[in-house]
Amino acid sequence: ANPSFSSIIHHSSIPLSTYLVHTCQLSSLMLKASLGNLLLLATAINRTAAIVRNANAFQLFALNSRKSTLTHTSPDRTLFTTRLTLHTRNFSSKLLMNGQEVVNDERDSGAHTNLLWEWATHSDEKIHDFTTEEAEAIRSKLLVWYRANRRKLPWRGDPEPYDGSTAGIATSSKVKKKARKDKQVAKGQKNIKSFFQSNSSEEKKGTRSETESTSAESLLEKSELDIIPITGYSVWVSEIMLQQTRVEAVIPYYLKWMKSFPTVEALANASEEEVNSHWAGLGFYRRARLLHKGAKFVCDDLNGVVPDSVDELLNVSGIGRYTASAISSIAFDKCVPVVDGNVCRVISRLKGVANNIKAPIFKDKLGWGLAEQIVSSGDGKYAGEVNQALMELGATYCAPSGTGVDKDDPLVEFYMSTKIGEAVNELVKHDPMAVSNFVYKISKQMVKSKCKLCEETGVKSILFQLGEDLVSIEKNPELLNNAAAILGHSRFPTNPPKKNKREEILGVAALSHNIDADEKWFMVKRPKDGLLAGQWEFPNSCLWNSSSVEKKGSGKSKAKKAIEIPIMNRLDTSNAVSKLLSDFYIEELNDVSLQDIWIQSEAQRILVNDDTAIEHIFSHVRWSMFCDHTDVSSSLETLQEFQAIYEDRECRWMSESDMQKVGITSSVKKLLAAIKTRRNAGNPKKRRKIKK
Repeated sequence: ANPSFSSIIHHSSIPLSTYLVHTCQLSSLMLKASLGNLLLLATAINRTAAIVRNANAFQLFALNSRKSTLTHTSPDRTLFTTRLTLHTRNFSSKLLMNGQEVVNDERDSGAHTNLLWEWATHSDEKIHDFTTEEAEAIRSKLLVWYRANRRKLPWRGDPEPYDGSTAGIATSSKVKKKARKDKQVAKGQKNIKSFFQSNSSEEKKGTRSETESTSAESLLEKSELDIIPITGYSVWVSEIMLQQTRVEAVIPYYLKWMKSFPTVEALANASEEEVNSHWAGLGFYRRARLLHKGAKFVCDDLNGVVPDSVDELLNVSGIGRYTASAISSIAFDKCVPVVDGNVCRVISRLKGVANNIKAPIFKDKLGWGLAEQIVSSGDGKYAGEVNQALMELGATYCAPSGTGVDKDDPLVEFYMSTKIGEAVNELVKHDPMAVSNFVYKISKQMVKSKCKLCEETGVKSILFQLGEDLVSIEKNPELLNNAAAILGHSRFPTNPPKKNKREEILGVAALSHNIDADEKWFMVKRPKDGLLAGQWEFPNSCLWNSSSVEKKGSGKSKAKKAIEIPIMNRLDTSNAVSKLLSDFYIEELNDVSLQDIWIQSEAQRILVNDDTAIEHIFSHVRWSMFCDHTDVSSSLETLQEFQAIYEDRECRWMSESDMQKVGITSSVKKLLAAIKTRRNAGNPKKRRKIKK
């Protein structure tokens, strides 16, 4: 295409080596690539192809630092070697071959490449430390942003209305691996400002499901309070409730709790059933038991005074390092860091930590030191606000699907994650295979010592994922760089390893009677330890669980196989339920079991669900429940209400109002709803005997 160059091409007397020198000088773009791209040099210009065909083969191209050696076998089979010294004034690329660097004079791409190389080959966790100036700047920006934009929440001493929901803020902005237009990436994000503006009640209602909204509003109506002061106790309650639970779900429970138990003394004097009834629906009931136990310890051993130091707080039941630090920092303004998943996510993106937020080395050890560098920077004041700002940022702009490029994000200029995304984009935009070559080079550069904070394959995993994502994007010159930054941000932190939930199949017996005004249900209290400890439920029996299958399958093979959940025969589940009830003995009649009453009332039997299980999912367990219901009113006309004995567990007949007082779990609520639906369905088959 170049007239001055075409004359050179047409002269067959020009040596191939001379021609290649000119070609290299005029084709700086090709020199940015590796061996594969240099081979493509012969086909890049139309005239070159003819010259290449005159030779038998190009056997080897090798670039070493600033020199390249060309080995060529001529037609007369004499081997010659020509050294090419590349002196291109307008081009010098950062080539990384055999661990050596060629300095890049192009400042922007050079900065990207330097950063990427330093991050990808680091072997010491100190690379993730904040400089003094960086920590102070981050702290300053966080405080300004938090004070102006923080959510209004009851445990922060705010009056109503509250704006706990983050719906619409952390909308997914990832560019998926499948090809997706950059324009959609940029325009598909909602304006995060709408979250921080005051929302009407209608807007709030729209961010939650109908069921969740109704239950929350009903609780709020009963929990109208004045401003709740920030105390060690109030922060303690809020932090325990917020563990693994959404902020908007906690608000009504917190208000109801603080109305009933406004002080640590009030909680210590409450009964177990009162505590459970206020906690019912929040899940993870062990938290409530430990909070209750801790309140008793504070009152009995600490004169009712919640400690202000982390060390003293750690002596209280149910308080770990995170909760102790939050109470000490937020309630008493002690200069200590607070690290949770949100904080780890922010730190990972700020400093390029290639690990997941659940990794013990991150969330339990080294992450605390990094957070402390921010919290203690400057004069170290307002530690409570700084900690809350970090957590707030991790729940909003730096949520899992945050972009890292939003202009209202206070730390947008500090994210290493976005810079890494842009640096990888510099590699792949001219060569789809550049990331593979780059990973190969950094592998040769790796030393035996490794960064303790990053997982072993974290860096390589992020590089490969980013390379694949960026190559798959339909390129839009105006938006590509922005998309690269977003993709880089989305890859930090890495995904935690997935654990399969334990599967359990339960047979459930629901007995009721209506000999009194209110319908009552036979309930049994769960053991004091384990899942849902101390909660009330229908009698049930575990018919199958995946743990037993995993134990049987454990052997020399380490490969994990998908566990097949068996299809249950409803006759088998009903028989199992009947057998379970044989262990419940009626106190008034020593020789009569609950199974006898169950069989006598067989005509009233209802299969609440046929072949489709009623599911209830916990964080680590999935229940598949098959429920049989029987109205035993006819059998109780002479006995009235009987008391049953089952192992060491308490049994009781309860109306639904009684259930509200003691608190029942969501699984019981699901079963009650299913029973009522089946009874009211008017299905002629809803009552039937079990046929063998």
